[in-house]
Amino acid sequence: MKSAWNLVGMGLWLLLVIYLVWMVHDMRVRRLKLLVTEKRSWSWQNITKSSIELVIFLLAFWGMSYTTLFQDVNAVNSKRVTVAYQYKPLVLDTSSVGSSAYVTIKNGNGTKPVQYYTFYTAGEKDMVSSENATVSSGTHPINVVASAYTWNQSKVKQMEKQHQKAWIGVEETTYKKTFLNGIGLHAGRLANRFTLIRVPDHSFIKQANQSNQQ
Repeated sequence: MKSAWNLVGMGLWLLLVIYLVWMVHDMRVRRLKLLVTEKRSWSWQNITKSSIELVIFLLAFWGMSYTTLFQDVNAVNSKRVTVAYQYKPLVLDTSSVGSSAYVTIKNGNGTKPVQYYTFYTAGEKDMVSSENATVSSGTHPINVVASAYTWNQSKVKQMEKQHQKAWIGVEETTYKKTFLNGIGLHAGRLANRFTLIRVPDHSFIKQANQSNQQ
């Protein structure tokens, strides 16, 4: 578990399940009581009580579901997250005979066009998708997609100069370990990870299935 604050959310979900069991039991008991004492299966009072209990459950369920599954946290501006950046030089991949590249691109399958970028840093091999990464090979290191994030411009200039425009920048957004984040079971968990892959030009980008496309 990333943080003990997530126990708050687990406890609230448990209470919601207990309430659901109690609600179903209470509705059944009241209906049986009507059948035994008044010889009928419904009354306006019973329907009103059941409706109130059901509305309370649905509101609580919607609130917990929204907080846990559907809450959108702005990675840059939200006070509920911390943002960290790291910068690493790229390592040239010379494993293929006759061609060297910093990035290898592979097209994904499916109805939604997605590409997968494979690259090397010191002692590491990583693969990221185009859904949370971009490749920059133009004059400006921060392309349109990457400009949605706040990069350290002095660090970018340093990486450009020291590593001949061959480096990566990684932005990681992590939920703070707070009570509010714990309600949604997010405390201490990764909210978003974006990778900027910087290469000198397109000649350092290799298409993995290029031979099949020609």
